[in-house]
Amino acid sequence: MRRLALATAICLALGVTSGVAAVAATAPKGPVLDYQAYVGGKGKAKANLSPVVLGFINGQGGPPNFNFPQPTRVMAAAVKMLNSELGGIHGHPVQLNQCFIAQAEEEGVRCGQQMANSAATKVILYGAVVVGNQSIYATLKGSKPILGGVTANPADPTAKNAYFLNGSQTSVLGPFATYTKKSFPNVKTVAIVYPNQPGADSAAFALQAGMKKVGLSVTMIATPQNATDLLGPATQASSADMIVPALGFTDCVPFARALDQIHYAKPVLSTPLCTFIPGVAYAGGDLPQWVYGIAQTNVHYGPDKEAKVFLKEGIKYGAKVADMTNVFAEIAWEELLVTAKVMNSIPLNKLSAATISAGLKKFPGPVPLAAPDIACGKVSAGEPAACGNETQFFKYTGKGIWKPVSGWLKPPTG
Repeated sequence: MRRLALATAICLALGVTSGVAAVAATAPKGPVLDYQAYVGGKGKAKANLSPVVLGFINGQGGPPNFNFPQPTRVMAAAVKMLNSELGGIHGHPVQLNQCFIAQAEEEGVRCGQQMANSAATKVILYGAVVVGNQSIYATLKGSKPILGGVTANPADPTAKNAYFLNGSQTSVLGPFATYTKKSFPNVKTVAIVYPNQPGADSAAFALQAGMKKVGLSVTMIATPQNATDLLGPATQASSADMIVPALGFTDCVPFARALDQIHYAKPVLSTPLCTFIPGVAYAGGDLPQWVYGIAQTNVHYGPDKEAKVFLKEGIKYGAKVADMTNVFAEIAWEELLVTAKVMNSIPLNKLSAATISAGLKKFPGPVPLAAPDIACGKVSAGEPAACGNETQFFKYTGKGIWKPVSGWLKPPTG
């Protein structure tokens, strides 16, 4: 249950009712569509040059709720692309130093040691790393920079020399309040429904803080663990002007079914995890027609230009669409491109863990497949590893059709 709660936490942070208005976005820097221009390299890496080694840690090989091979497969395609048409890094081919965590915290020690003992590995990229995080940090002691997507573990936001491009649970859930205030001006009361599990409840509390900041009254409703009937929580929540499901994998389907049973017709603003469950699992065989917030590009929204480039390039280099639509795989892709961009901006003879750390710390974005602006260590108080604090929102209208209802939004100020 602890592993499930932690997996739920990262999905909640990542990741669309009638009458939804579109909301103005943060002024964008523009989508990342030209990878060669972005990383500053082109053509094939020179096979006769020594490889540049990047560390890659992922959670796979364990129980179903903690087995995410998709980032590994998509990362392999991204490295092929980098070496084939983006010049590798400074013309050198890129290789991965990979380590996988199946299910135990102590496995993080093994991965940390593997990275620490490799002199060639100067930076480490995360896939879906939900367990073992604390052990990794304790082993590395900040000696090498770690690049991630969204914080997945309580040890992440304050980790030394770690950079989470998309942000933390706290930073990326704040925009839910911004969106609510702009799009639903008549909403005065909000019910947040969340799993009664350590590691998952923190997301709900972050949502609560944001909603209170914009002057809304919030009711917190915890769902019983492993409950298959959530009619009670749904009925209790229905008295509010709007419901925010901040649910776990096991709660999405029964909660959606419960809302259908009571014929709930008021707004529902959901974290994205419920979209990771196949539509056929829901009553009616499709995702709930809610509004969803997501802290990166929605690759299911067909017209999105960045999503088109991502899917085209990934398929070209051997990845499957089913893997590429996995949220953790999308993160791995963005991490590799940012790493290449930062390392190419540093003279080859100056590349070190320290100079890469400095480059990541001051990197302002844009981030491919994610927010246009980041500021590592500056977006969330007490979370030096958080870099992003922006989220965009989509309405799901059924049959695979998504409608963007905002651009990138930041948390409320004041």
